[in-house]
Amino acid sequence: MYRSHPVRRMCEDPMPDETASLVVELDEESDVTRSAVADAVSDVGGSVEDELRFGSLLVTLPEEGVERLCSMDGLARVETANTLGLGIGEE
Repeated sequence: MYRSHPVRRMCEDPMPDETASLVVELDEESDVTRSAVADAVSDVGGSVEDELRFGSLLVTLPEEGVERLCSMDGLARVETANTLGLGIGEE
């Protein structure tokens, strides 16, 4: 599974009380469902903000939960929403 550099940094050294907006892409060859990812995000105190194209989800969760989410089987990639130019939090 691919994790962008900022996501790898959050896994290794999460900042307490900080929130991450991530795009999670499911592996098309796995049996994991969007519902299972949504449950995993909810389990770490986050939420699914949007269902995107190509089997991806926009999620928001505490940085301290990123490592747990990334350890989930069936994910193809996890990147920050800002890396992909979704403009999360911009005004």
